Amino acid sequence: MKLKIQRPRGMRDVVYPESEFYLKIRELAVNFSLIQGFKYIETPIVEDIKTFTLSLGEASDVVMKEMFVIKGREKGSSYVLRPEGTAGVVRAYFENGMASLSQPISLFYFGKMYRRERPQAGRFREHTQWGLEILNTPDAFADFFVIYSFYKFLTKLKIGDLVIKLNSLGCERCRPRYKKHLVKYYKQYKNKICPDCQRRLKLNPLRLLDCKDSRDQEHKINAPNILDHLCKSCEEHLQKVIEFLEHFKIPYDLDKTLVRGFDYYQRTVFEIFVSEEKIALAGGGRYDLGPILANQSLPSVGGALGIERLKIILDELNLGFKYPQPKIFITFAGEEVRLKAFEIYLQLQDAGYNPVGNFFKTSLSSQLEVANKIGVKYSLILGFQELGKGEIILKDMEYGNQEILKIKSLVQELKRFLKHK
Repeated sequence: MKLKIQRPRGMRDVVYPESEFYLKIRELAVNFSLIQGFKYIETPIVEDIKTFTLSLGEASDVVMKEMFVIKGREKGSSYVLRPEGTAGVVRAYFENGMASLSQPISLFYFGKMYRRERPQAGRFREHTQWGLEILNTPDAFADFFVIYSFYKFLTKLKIGDLVIKLNSLGCERCRPRYKKHLVKYYKQYKNKICPDCQRRLKLNPLRLLDCKDSRDQEHKINAPNILDHLCKSCEEHLQKVIEFLEHFKIPYDLDKTLVRGFDYYQRTVFEIFVSEEKIALAGGGRYDLGPILANQSLPSVGGALGIERLKIILDELNLGFKYPQPKIFITFAGEEVRLKAFEIYLQLQDAGYNPVGNFFKTSLSSQLEVANKIGVKYSLILGFQELGKGEIILKDMEYGNQEILKIKSLVQELKRFLKHK
C-alpha cells in the first residue's frame, strides 16, 4: 500500500541498522570532546531569524536562498530552522551569562541543521553537525587547537590522507583594501562570470573565490592573493597558527581561494578534506559575533564536522562501525517460564554481559530464529523441565554444541566457560 504522506524532499529517516552508526559516532564525538576539555551546549533548532541575518550576512547564500523561514504569530516576528550552529552558541553565551565563567570557554554541540539547498551527494537539507567553539580568546593557539581536534578525531577513525586547507581572511583593517583589489580584478570579467558571481561582485566580493562554476575557475586562480594584503597583526597570527601545526607535524596547504560561506569569518579559515574528495568533511575559522549580537567584543574560533559526509567517506573506505554485538540471547520455552527467563536476563545485565532477548514471542523456535538473524554466539535456553532442575542450556549457535549450566551459579559458570572461548 502506497503511503499518502512522505518525508519532505532532502530530509532523511535514519533507521536500523544505519541508525547504529549515528548512535556510535555521537558517542565517540561526545567522549572525544569531553576529553579535549569542551563542555556540551544545546541550542534550539528554531531561532529568531535575526540571529542569522545579522551574523551570517544578508548577502550570504544561506540567508538569501537557503533558510527555512517560519512566520511567527506575533506581529513582525520570524523564526528559522537553524542553518548552522555557531551563531546560536554565541547568542546563548551572552543570554545565559557565560561571561561570568572562567574564560575562554570551550563548548561543543551535536545536532541537526537545515538548509534549503538542492539535495545531492553529501548535501542534505537536514544534516547533522558536530561543532567545537572556543569563545573569548584572540590567541592563535585556539585556532590551532580546533583544527588539531578535528584532525585528531578523524585520524582516530583511521581516515588517512587528510588534507587541511588553510587561509587568512584578514581583519577589518586589511580586508577592505583587499576587496578593492579583488573587485577591480573581477570587473574586467563581469560579463563572463556566472550570474551568482555577478551578484556577489556587488554584494559580497570575497565569495567570488568560493564559486564552484567551471567557467569561473580560471578567473579565481588568477585573482589577487589575499595573503599579499594582510596587515602585520594578521600576518603574525597566521604565522603562529602555522608554527603550531608544523611543530606537531600536522600537514596543511595554504589556499588563497579558501573563504568559507559566512560573512562572520575573519583571519583564520580552514577546511579538512580526504585526499581526492571535493567536499570538505570539516571546516571553520575565527570570528567575532560579539559586536553584532551583544555590542561587545568576543574574539572566538570554531568549526563543525558533517556527520553524513563522514559516513559516506567511512563507507567508501570500508571503515564503517557499529555497536559491539551482544554474545548471549535469552530464550524460553513457553509462558510458564517467561518471567524466570526475564529475571535471568536482568541478572546478566547487572553482571555486565549485555544480553538480548525477545520476550514478546513465547515460541522457542521463533526466538531462536531471531537469535540467528542478529548473529549472537550463544543462546541460553530455559524450559519448564530445566527450571525444575535449576538448570539452563547454553547453546553454541554456530556449531550447535550445548552445555548444561546451573542457574544458581550462572554468572560464575558463564565467566568460566566464556573465558576459554
